[in-house]
Amino acid sequence: MRLQFPDVSIGRRLYESVYVVLVHPDQPRALWVRTTVQKRPGAAATGALWVTWFDEAGVRAGKLAGLPAAPVDEGLECGPARQGPGGSRGGIEQDGLTAAWDISFTPRAEPLEHFARAVLYRAPLPRTKATSPVPDLDAHGSLTVDGAAVDLTGWTGMLGHNWGTEHAARWIWLRGAGLGADGTGWLDVVLARVKVGRALTPWTGFGALALDGERHRLGGLLNRGTRVQLRPDGAQISLTGPGVRVTTHATVPIAGTVGWEYADPGGHRHEVVNCSVATMRLEVERAGRRVALEPSRRGVLEVGGDTRAFGVPLQPFAD
Repeated sequence: MRLQFPDVSIGRRLYESVYVVLVHPDQPRALWVRTTVQKRPGAAATGALWVTWFDEAGVRAGKLAGLPAAPVDEGLECGPARQGPGGSRGGIEQDGLTAAWDISFTPRAEPLEHFARAVLYRAPLPRTKATSPVPDLDAHGSLTVDGAAVDLTGWTGMLGHNWGTEHAARWIWLRGAGLGADGTGWLDVVLARVKVGRALTPWTGFGALALDGERHRLGGLLNRGTRVQLRPDGAQISLTGPGVRVTTHATVPIAGTVGWEYADPGGHRHEVVNCSVATMRLEVERAGRRVALEPSRRGVLEVGGDTRAFGVPLQPFAD
């Protein structure tokens, strides 16, 4: 995983994010940790730590901003937290959430580059680049939340990395895990609508489905098979790839969904909702057969844009 912000000149702008989602094997519990860097034109890079704990009672969240940021051990360090392909460790202590963690990762899958063509990672467009250095992993270590130890036995998750000069006008991140008879399959997709003048482009998706030991690439710039239908409590999303179609029905508990403000390095503000304990059902068509899959792990549905997708209050942290 190569961080981008150390090579950005003082006059340029960039945001960069390294994020982790860890989920309980069967209960609606998850830990979401996001470390970010904002590099505004003419200013030094600053870091932030974002933490959300999802459980049966709802969500608890906290954020630390204005932190020193530095590349370390193939990962990103922001103040008290550091994370990368090898693990995540850190802590936060605020009125809304007190948590500490020291967690190592055992990868269960090879890295995923959401763009099939390497040139897209060098080109000005898309303005946001996305990868998952560890799209599926086993978690080991310690976690305490509000003073209580959390047993991480059986927890799995992923590590993602994105960067760019600005966020898309509208975006979705969709992840499911525990697919197939052996439970090793996963889905990891980002979708975006880009503003061209006053108009928005149609939804475009990028990512992959891993199932039964085979990885299927989904979406792409010239793919016309992407369909998105947002609902007040979730979404139905269809994507196609060579020889495969995947339709995902995702439902989020509103009480188990967190709202955040994200800002571009140019100052534009976005409202983002994330549920890391979403329930999902997948319909997969390949080789002339259609199968319905129920992921054994709860998934992630994140929707961002100028306005919130669901009726979720924003956390009281400006970006």
